[in-house]
Amino acid sequence: MSGLFVFALHAAPSHAETRSELSRTTFETTLKNGLKVIIREDHRSPMVMTQIWYRVGSSDESGNILGVSHVLEHMMFKGTKKVPDDEFTRLSRMYGGSINASTFTNYTNYYQLYPKNYFPMALELEADRMTGLQLRQQDFDPEIRVVMEERRQRTDDSARTLAFERFKWLAYPTSHYRQPVIGHMKTLQNIQLQDIKDWYKTWYSPNNAILVIVGDVDSEQAVKQVQSYFGNIPERKIPARNDVLEFDRAGFRHMELHYPVQVGNLFMAWNVPSLPTAKNPQDAYTLTILKSILDSGISSRLQQRLVRERKLLTAVSVSYDPYNRGDSLFSISALPVNGVSLEDAEKAILNEINNLKKEQIQPHEVERITAKFVSNLVYGQDDIVGQARMIGNLEVNGLSYRLMDELPKHFENVTPEDIQRVASFYLTRDNLSTMYLLPEQNTSK
Repeated sequence: MSGLFVFALHAAPSHAETRSELSRTTFETTLKNGLKVIIREDHRSPMVMTQIWYRVGSSDESGNILGVSHVLEHMMFKGTKKVPDDEFTRLSRMYGGSINASTFTNYTNYYQLYPKNYFPMALELEADRMTGLQLRQQDFDPEIRVVMEERRQRTDDSARTLAFERFKWLAYPTSHYRQPVIGHMKTLQNIQLQDIKDWYKTWYSPNNAILVIVGDVDSEQAVKQVQSYFGNIPERKIPARNDVLEFDRAGFRHMELHYPVQVGNLFMAWNVPSLPTAKNPQDAYTLTILKSILDSGISSRLQQRLVRERKLLTAVSVSYDPYNRGDSLFSISALPVNGVSLEDAEKAILNEINNLKKEQIQPHEVERITAKFVSNLVYGQDDIVGQARMIGNLEVNGLSYRLMDELPKHFENVTPEDIQRVASFYLTRDNLSTMYLLPEQNTSK
């Protein structure tokens, strides 16, 4: 290997090797221009997944151009001088590939899945559009309308989605996570082509990107190919990112909205740390298992007790992202049965949470829930798509891909005492936001 690389071979822990097929030869290198490259060999099928993750998303936006990261994601498929117009998409179809992209709060990522013979083409295409995007007005004008229509269909025409967007401004008093990934309609109307060009020049550089390659490749040969396509792209200074930490104990917050819905909706969210922000990482692992205890199928507590037994709710969902770059939310949404008020639904949910604080959960329940969670975690990463997604998600949020194979044992180490401690410390009223989404009031006389 030449001096161009910082090169490391990662041998995964034997624990993970005995548990799953996750652990395979993985190489990590950083080019001189700052591009981080992670390559995991998986020779079970002659396919290669190539993903590039840029450390920029909606939480990095401010002012009147909210949604600019997502608009740029659309424009990344509109051509370069070398690969003009829709040639990028045409080539993927011609050679049996699959391409797509996504924008989130913390990142924008792009993927290409090809038979291994076309892996060099994937690298060439990705390197070309890192620096050579044309960004023409004739492409921007119709594409911004596409994004507006996407906003209209997915958010503005969905009362529940629009309400949750409003709720995030309550649940995140200061964090930029409150901002919608797609932006608001008024900010989309304000975005100009020059804003897209500025955003592209500011954030899309090799030292702000992570290249993840998983599949039927030889790592040493793949690194040389990456160097040949990306090595000469210059690095640029990257600005400081917006803060995504949240106030501790911001106080109880509540709001009510009247939208055109048939039945009321309940939203609840507690401000909690993630794995990157927790002072004690065990808290994040515990919150993840706590989420599964409350909602992970028909035998989970909220489903079994409030939906099936007491028949207070028709649906309930719990979410928590342990890998978030900034502080996260532990959130619950619920639809009460007809005749059950949102207040009663909230009291019933809080009662189940308080039970976890007062009565220590039985070890066999934790073991059962954890075993199911770990099984899903392992099987979800069995194919090259799942592996690349997990590697990229960990890295782009400031964690290491090496954690990937260690996660099962961390989750298995969560104890009943951890559940009781974490529920008592974080799921409190002074950390809680609630929203009642109610049917529109009849104002006619």
